[in-house]
Amino acid sequence: MKAYQTRFLTRLTTGASAVALMTGAALAQDDTTDEITVWGTTVQSSSLYLGEQDLQLKQADHLSDLLRDLPGVEIGGTHSVNTRISFRGISDRDLDVYVDGALQTNYLYHHMGNLLINPDILRSADIQLGNNSVIAGGRGGVARFETRDAADLLDATGNNFGGRLMASHHSNAQTSYSLTGYGQLGDRFDVLAYYHNVDRGNFDDGEGIGTIGSDGTTENVLFKLGLDMTANQRVELSYDLLEDAGDYIQRPDMGVRTNEAITADILLPTEYSRESINLSYQLDLGDAITLDATYFTNDMRLWRDERAPIRGGGFVKEATSDNQGVNVLAVSHMETAPLSHTLRYGVQYFDQNLSFDGDLIGGTAGIVEQSAESTAYFIEDEIDFGSVRIRPGVRYNTYDISYHSLSENDSFDEFTYALAGEWDVTEDLVLLASYSTLFRGPEPAEPFTGGGATKVINPDLDAETGQHLEAGLRWTTRIGDAHLHIGANVFETTLDDYMLEVAVPGTTTGERWDDNFGEAVIDGFELSANLVHGNWDVLATYSGWDMDASGLSAGLTPDDADFREAGDTATVDVTYQFEQLDLLVNWAVQNVQEITTQTGQVKPGYTIHNLSAQWNQPFDVAGLSLNLGVDNLFDEFYTSHASRSGDTFHPVFGNLHLDDYEPGRNIKVTIAQTF
Repeated sequence: MKAYQTRFLTRLTTGASAVALMTGAALAQDDTTDEITVWGTTVQSSSLYLGEQDLQLKQADHLSDLLRDLPGVEIGGTHSVNTRISFRGISDRDLDVYVDGALQTNYLYHHMGNLLINPDILRSADIQLGNNSVIAGGRGGVARFETRDAADLLDATGNNFGGRLMASHHSNAQTSYSLTGYGQLGDRFDVLAYYHNVDRGNFDDGEGIGTIGSDGTTENVLFKLGLDMTANQRVELSYDLLEDAGDYIQRPDMGVRTNEAITADILLPTEYSRESINLSYQLDLGDAITLDATYFTNDMRLWRDERAPIRGGGFVKEATSDNQGVNVLAVSHMETAPLSHTLRYGVQYFDQNLSFDGDLIGGTAGIVEQSAESTAYFIEDEIDFGSVRIRPGVRYNTYDISYHSLSENDSFDEFTYALAGEWDVTEDLVLLASYSTLFRGPEPAEPFTGGGATKVINPDLDAETGQHLEAGLRWTTRIGDAHLHIGANVFETTLDDYMLEVAVPGTTTGERWDDNFGEAVIDGFELSANLVHGNWDVLATYSGWDMDASGLSAGLTPDDADFREAGDTATVDVTYQFEQLDLLVNWAVQNVQEITTQTGQVKPGYTIHNLSAQWNQPFDVAGLSLNLGVDNLFDEFYTSHASRSGDTFHPVFGNLHLDDYEPGRNIKVTIAQTF
């Protein structure tokens, strides 16, 4: 048996024991679903099975606040422009991430993240790990984020107009506030207007060392107008602008120690923004058809003034990614006795246009343009046999890419397939299994470095394909008056003809292309247990994954392939509700084990404790809520395994310590008034 398979089986056994022990300890503590709740938001994930919880007390100002309890999900990056999300080690560049139906596929600069998402206004986050259906195309899974709209806020209050004021202060260098107004205009129209402002300083890490170049401001404006055309038709138009600006370090993905070693205290005026316009249409004709269609534009812009005396500086640079797309999903239900069928079918279209204006190779200024276009048609049939349901599906993918500077272009197409099933063994036990095939075309060159100017087509390039296997269970039982939910998943993802951008062999002109580098295999597991008894709500999870890179070409490492290996992770989240006071208190612990990566890097383990409390209607003031919290209670000095870390040698600057250390202890207070 391969070494990584032995490690996997050992860790799976250890994880099962850990979840059993943590659950047993909580037994001294109705009905639940597999959702968690954030300022009226729900967070649900295919990687766990748990009860409904109120996450407002977590004061979500970062995606990690929402998703840290989800096994298999890793969040890295401490800088506001460097949020990194990965599912089971697969980065967001290989995930389908949507905000209000707008695909967020963007890759502008390797020292910054690809996602600009404000968790404060999110209504829901649906996290599906692994590609288990033809409805999504991401190799590692799909994340669908939805923002609030007036309709659901009005439904919750029963009023025709309402609003919310929020202010928050963090002891570790951050303040924020938001203003929200919403209302019903006549019988058919509803409107929401929202503004959110975050003012950040330079936080201290767990050793008390202050960062540099984190001082900036993030502003988010959201406007939504909804029209109920008929009782079963709705149209909604939304405008969403998020802008992040400040004098930032040159490499926001690296820690203060590396940035000071390379560029001292030089900071660069930076602006990073996302502007989205969505037009959506919903139709509900019952079993005949329900339809959800969205047309969107989603434009990202990275601007930076590099005229400071830094290495490679001298120009004002700007990279843009102007995108538009269409998503259509229809669902029809029909009976063909003794079976019933639920058909899901639709189309996904995405057109991406990238541009760079600034410093090109050779020290001259100019414009570089490139584009990519993808279209997919899919159909899936859920066939219900009673206690057994199976879901066969097929998807046809096309992908075209063009590098306009060199008049280079290429096209790919591929059928992918999926087969999933569920078996209700008993009323309380469900077994799950799925198999799917994968497809990916070459990614455009990194815009902010002007990479498209030297990108050429490799005539021998094959599309990246692969397969994903997953199995799991969902079990519910009662222990006295308590409800216990157990979830487990095991999976294996194989990536064939792994694709990377490299220098064209034998050239001296700086030309680059994409090439295939063999096979990579990722396997792992997720375990979760959720116990609800009276006012107690206890969640315990354990997860881990391994990557076998032996099938990759000689000399290629997981880091080259954009995988950041992570240690096994265990979490315990305990919530208690004081009903008479309308007070929730929460204690959350995350333990990440030390790991030695395949390149020999040792990533130290760490344990984080977070405390929080939410008091609704304090002093009997209607609509008022008060949140108190302490993140990183014991001032742990650590680096997320999903962040940049390790040491490297630079021929000019010597040994560099890359760790992007997380903030130390942070005391938070938030007050909000809803009216």
